[in-house]
Amino acid sequence: MATITLLRTCSRGSRLLLQMRPQPTLVSSDIVSKPFTASPALATIEYFRARRGPFTPEEKRGKSHIMMASTHWKVERFVAVSMIGIMPAALFIQGSTMDHLLTTFVYLHGFWGIDGVLKDYLVKFVPWVGKLWYLLAIIGFAGLVNFNFNDVGVCKAIQMLWSL
Repeated sequence: MATITLLRTCSRGSRLLLQMRPQPTLVSSDIVSKPFTASPALATIEYFRARRGPFTPEEKRGKSHIMMASTHWKVERFVAVSMIGIMPAALFIQGSTMDHLLTTFVYLHGFWGIDGVLKDYLVKFVPWVGKLWYLLAIIGFAGLVNFNFNDVGVCKAIQMLWSL
Protein backbone atom coordinates (compact mmCIF):
# COMPACT_ATOMS: atom_id res chain seq x y z
CA MET A 1 0.00 0.00 0.00
CA ALA A 2 2.83 2.39 0.82
CA THR A 3 4.46 1.63 -2.52
CA ILE A 4 1.33 2.53 -4.44
CA THR A 5 0.93 5.74 -2.45
CA LEU A 6 4.54 6.62 -3.17
CA LEU A 7 4.07 5.91 -6.88
CA ARG A 8 0.95 8.07 -6.96
CA THR A 9 2.78 10.91 -5.24
CA CYS A 10 5.79 10.72 -7.54
CA SER A 11 3.80 10.45 -10.76
CA ARG A 12 1.63 13.58 -10.14
CA GLY A 13 -0.74 13.01 -13.00
CA SER A 14 1.54 10.87 -15.14
CA ARG A 15 -0.50 7.96 -16.42
CA LEU A 16 2.57 5.82 -17.09
CA LEU A 17 3.12 4.57 -13.56
CA LEU A 18 -0.37 4.05 -12.23
CA GLN A 19 -3.61 4.29 -14.14
CA MET A 20 -6.85 4.78 -12.28
CA ARG A 21 -9.48 2.41 -13.70
CA PRO A 22 -12.52 0.91 -12.01
CA GLN A 23 -12.00 -2.74 -11.16
CA PRO A 24 -14.67 -5.21 -12.30
CA THR A 25 -16.33 -6.92 -9.37
CA LEU A 26 -15.87 -10.65 -9.54
CA VAL A 27 -16.49 -11.31 -5.87
CA SER A 28 -19.41 -10.67 -3.58
CA SER A 29 -20.07 -7.20 -2.25
CA ASP A 30 -19.19 -8.08 1.35
CA ILE A 31 -15.49 -8.39 0.42
CA VAL A 32 -13.65 -5.11 0.18
CA SER A 33 -12.34 -4.56 -3.34
CA LYS A 34 -9.60 -2.22 -4.40
CA PRO A 35 -10.73 0.99 -6.16
CA PHE A 36 -8.06 0.85 -8.88
CA THR A 37 -5.93 -1.54 -10.87
CA ALA A 38 -2.28 -1.17 -11.67
CA SER A 39 -0.88 -0.48 -15.10
CA PRO A 40 0.61 -3.46 -16.95
CA ALA A 41 4.03 -2.55 -15.60
CA LEU A 42 2.73 -2.91 -12.03
CA ALA A 43 0.16 -5.68 -12.59
CA THR A 44 2.44 -8.22 -10.93
CA ILE A 45 1.91 -6.46 -7.59
CA GLU A 46 -1.75 -7.47 -7.64
CA TYR A 47 -0.84 -11.07 -8.48
CA PHE A 48 1.32 -11.44 -5.36
CA ARG A 49 -0.99 -9.54 -3.01
CA ALA A 50 -2.72 -11.62 -0.34
CA ARG A 51 -6.39 -12.43 -0.91
CA ARG A 52 -8.99 -12.00 1.78
CA GLY A 53 -11.42 -14.82 2.52
CA PRO A 54 -13.90 -16.38 2.72
CA PHE A 55 -12.17 -19.44 1.35
CA THR A 56 -13.80 -22.76 0.64
CA PRO A 57 -12.47 -25.82 2.50
CA GLU A 58 -10.98 -27.06 -0.78
CA GLU A 59 -9.02 -23.81 -1.17
CA LYS A 60 -7.80 -24.04 2.42
CA ARG A 61 -6.62 -27.63 2.02
CA GLY A 62 -5.17 -27.28 -1.45
CA LYS A 63 -5.03 -30.00 -4.08
CA SER A 64 -2.15 -32.10 -2.80
CA HIS A 65 -2.52 -31.98 0.98
CA ILE A 66 -2.51 -35.33 2.71
CA MET A 67 -3.76 -34.09 6.08
CA MET A 68 -5.54 -31.05 7.44
CA ALA A 69 -3.38 -28.06 8.33
CA SER A 70 -4.27 -28.23 12.04
CA THR A 71 -3.24 -31.88 12.22
CA HIS A 72 0.02 -31.13 10.44
CA TRP A 73 0.68 -28.27 12.87
CA LYS A 74 0.13 -30.59 15.85
CA VAL A 75 2.52 -33.19 14.41
CA GLU A 76 5.15 -30.49 13.82
CA ARG A 77 4.82 -29.28 17.44
CA PHE A 78 5.07 -32.85 18.73
CA VAL A 79 8.27 -33.43 16.75
CA ALA A 80 9.77 -30.12 17.91
CA VAL A 81 8.96 -30.73 21.58
CA SER A 82 10.14 -34.35 21.39
CA MET A 83 13.54 -33.19 20.17
CA ILE A 84 14.03 -31.43 23.51
CA GLY A 85 14.26 -34.84 25.15
CA ILE A 86 15.79 -36.81 22.29
CA MET A 87 18.86 -34.63 21.78
CA PRO A 88 20.24 -34.83 25.32
CA ALA A 89 19.29 -38.51 25.55
CA ALA A 90 21.31 -39.19 22.39
CA LEU A 91 24.46 -38.17 24.29
CA PHE A 92 23.99 -40.86 26.90
CA ILE A 93 22.02 -43.62 25.14
CA GLN A 94 23.70 -44.89 22.01
CA GLY A 95 22.47 -47.54 19.68
CA SER A 96 20.66 -48.04 16.42
CA THR A 97 17.24 -47.08 17.85
CA MET A 98 18.50 -43.75 19.14
CA ASP A 99 20.39 -43.12 15.89
CA HIS A 100 17.26 -43.63 13.80
CA LEU A 101 15.06 -41.67 16.21
CA LEU A 102 17.43 -38.69 16.23
CA THR A 103 17.92 -38.84 12.47
CA THR A 104 14.20 -39.01 11.74
CA PHE A 105 13.11 -36.25 14.10
CA VAL A 106 15.87 -33.78 13.24
CA TYR A 107 15.44 -34.44 9.55
CA LEU A 108 11.63 -34.06 9.70
CA HIS A 109 11.98 -30.81 11.62
CA GLY A 110 14.41 -29.39 9.08
CA PHE A 111 12.44 -30.72 6.12
CA TRP A 112 9.20 -29.08 7.23
CA GLY A 113 10.97 -25.80 7.96
CA ILE A 114 12.63 -25.53 4.56
CA ASP A 115 9.51 -26.86 2.82
CA GLY A 116 7.45 -24.10 4.44
CA VAL A 117 9.88 -21.42 3.32
CA LEU A 118 9.94 -22.76 -0.23
CA LYS A 119 6.14 -22.96 -0.42
CA ASP A 120 5.69 -19.48 1.02
CA TYR A 121 8.29 -17.61 -1.00
CA LEU A 122 9.68 -19.53 -3.98
CA VAL A 123 6.94 -21.74 -5.47
CA LYS A 124 5.25 -18.79 -7.21
CA PHE A 125 8.46 -17.98 -9.07
CA VAL A 126 9.87 -21.48 -9.59
CA PRO A 127 6.96 -23.98 -9.59
CA TRP A 128 9.18 -27.08 -9.88
CA VAL A 129 11.27 -26.29 -6.79
CA GLY A 130 8.93 -28.39 -4.61
CA LYS A 131 9.60 -31.53 -6.61
CA LEU A 132 13.35 -30.83 -6.52
CA TRP A 133 13.20 -30.33 -2.75
CA TYR A 134 11.37 -33.65 -2.25
CA LEU A 135 13.96 -35.43 -4.39
CA LEU A 136 16.87 -33.89 -2.46
CA ALA A 137 15.18 -34.66 0.86
CA ILE A 138 14.62 -38.31 -0.03
CA ILE A 139 18.22 -38.71 -1.17
CA GLY A 140 19.50 -36.97 1.98
CA PHE A 141 17.39 -39.06 4.32
CA ALA A 142 18.40 -42.26 2.50
CA GLY A 143 22.03 -41.21 2.98
CA LEU A 144 21.56 -40.73 6.72
CA VAL A 145 19.76 -44.07 7.10
CA ASN A 146 22.58 -45.72 5.14
CA PHE A 147 25.08 -44.02 7.47
CA ASN A 148 23.21 -45.39 10.48
CA PHE A 149 23.11 -48.94 9.09
CA ASN A 150 26.53 -49.26 7.47
CA ASP A 151 28.73 -46.97 9.56
CA VAL A 152 29.05 -45.88 13.19
CA GLY A 153 25.70 -44.02 13.35
CA VAL A 154 24.84 -40.40 13.91
CA CYS A 155 25.19 -40.37 17.73
CA LYS A 156 28.63 -42.00 17.66
CA ALA A 157 29.73 -39.71 14.78
CA ILE A 158 28.79 -36.62 16.79
CA GLN A 159 30.64 -37.98 19.80
CA MET A 160 33.71 -38.65 17.62
CA LEU A 161 33.55 -35.08 16.25
CA TRP A 162 33.45 -33.64 19.75
CA SER A 163 36.45 -35.72 20.85
CA LEU A 164 38.72 -34.17 18.19
